[in-house]
Amino acid sequence: MSFAKRVGTFVVANFASNFILFPGKKLDYGIGNQLVGRPVQNKYWGTRLEHVSTIALPLAVLDHLSIDLWNKVILPALKINQPLGWRTTPTAFMLHGTSFALAGIMTYVFYDAYLNPMYEGQDRYQVALSKLYPELTGVQTMWVLGGVGDVVHRVTGAVQPHGTLFGLIPPTLAFVTVKGFGWKWPWNENLTPFERELNSDNLKVVA
Repeated sequence: MSFAKRVGTFVVANFASNFILFPGKKLDYGIGNQLVGRPVQNKYWGTRLEHVSTIALPLAVLDHLSIDLWNKVILPALKINQPLGWRTTPTAFMLHGTSFALAGIMTYVFYDAYLNPMYEGQDRYQVALSKLYPELTGVQTMWVLGGVGDVVHRVTGAVQPHGTLFGLIPPTLAFVTVKGFGWKWPWNENLTPFERELNSDNLKVVA
């Protein structure tokens, strides 16, 4: 599996998950808003474009490193002669999924907290730290990645790698659950102020 396909899969899966989390809503994709005739408030920082285009990289790097660590170091040290996988080593696979996801997400969180000009004047460390607990809550659902992947495997009769249509299903649903369980409910409450303006004609706020 190429690294580029891994990154691309995470980008597309993250983007697709927003359609499930915010059905029918107009979201802020920064400079990309121009492609669908929406106004642009910020070109990159604080937009869905920033999240979709940036978080995929640390996730892909840490996913790759974690798989190698388990297959080449941890599993051999435990005398387990099976490759990391949902069927072969389910406990290890769950630990891998939760840990690489949390590490990748928090890498992005600290990147955003320390470089985003929207946090100018704030304690940037506290900005990042405030997002740790929600992310810890969300990554507990990373079993979805392996569980749904196994269902797709059984239905299609083959392992579906990154870069394929069926291979997008598990990571897309994992993005849905990780983000969804880490957010406030209802999910519309997680729209940005600018997105609320974009959806002012059809946004229902539940108290």
